[in-house]
Amino acid sequence: FRLFIERETAETLVAEVDGRVAGYAIVLFRKGSGVARLYSIATSPFFGGLGVGRILLGSAEDAAFEHDRMMLRLEVREDNSRAIRIYERAGYRKIGREPGYYEDGETALRYEKTLRGDIPIATKVPFYPQTCEFTCGPCCLMMAMANFDRGFVPDPVMEIRLWREATTVFMMSGPGGCEPFGLAVSGYESGLAVEIYVSFYGALFLQSVRSEDKRRVMELAQVDFRRRTELYGIPVNYRAFTIDDIRAAIAGGKLVLVLISGFLMFGKKVPHWVLAIGDDGDHILIHDPWVEDERQETILDAANIPVPYGIFMNMAQFGRDGLRAAITLGKRDRQ
Repeated sequence: FRLFIERETAETLVAEVDGRVAGYAIVLFRKGSGVARLYSIATSPFFGGLGVGRILLGSAEDAAFEHDRMMLRLEVREDNSRAIRIYERAGYRKIGREPGYYEDGETALRYEKTLRGDIPIATKVPFYPQTCEFTCGPCCLMMAMANFDRGFVPDPVMEIRLWREATTVFMMSGPGGCEPFGLAVSGYESGLAVEIYVSFYGALFLQSVRSEDKRRVMELAQVDFRRRTELYGIPVNYRAFTIDDIRAAIAGGKLVLVLISGFLMFGKKVPHWVLAIGDDGDHILIHDPWVEDERQETILDAANIPVPYGIFMNMAQFGRDGLRAAITLGKRDRQ
């Protein structure tokens, strides 16, 4: 306990009832991570039935949020049904199972919760979850379209149409994702005002492509997107965007489609698009179209997520070269 109390990367919370220790919780904060871990939590049997455990859990979440963490994770014994009920009622979702985790050989269940402090899920920007693994960008476009045109209703048909229009997919390799120029062109053709930020000049997402035929097709598709970008007069900034760029766009009534690494959001180092919809002075608020049913996620875990500025900028890059890409989206005046 002395070690944890003195560590800068840990916080020890103590619950008292009438001057007596009724329970404690220890929260760990790994440097450079957007995730906190509930390392240990316990309540005294002499204070049962007072809700001490639930109060400590809420305080641990508050501590994690105040340390600019997006998520709180924990492990719990599989045979501890009472604790599991408390966690699940508090909104935690199961993300894994690890046999033999405890000293006596008992299995651990892993849980996590997205933290939002006092920020509600409600927002004026409509939320639409992707129905395919590869349509995050098009779904973000549809959310923006529905925001600026209240008569537009997103649906799976439009989701696939926009993906077909924006992707650089190679026909022999199955579904693929979308790059910024394709999304910008598709957004423009759908009636949005768009502006591109990209830190790299040239064909994108080709580092892991070994097939020469696939590289050729993807490069030609991207050349087409760039030519149409120029034809439409879409502004392109060949530089890495800054947090001030994102904040200024939002302050101007725009939304921002941002490329991130999916590692923090769902544990996979894949390119992923999210929609930046708000700014509260400390966090960028995002809609993440990926709702993972297998991990018991709901819209509560994906809509209007507050992401601290520093974590947002760490997330908003992809690949060995740290590619940064974003597209501002606004309402375009019809000519």
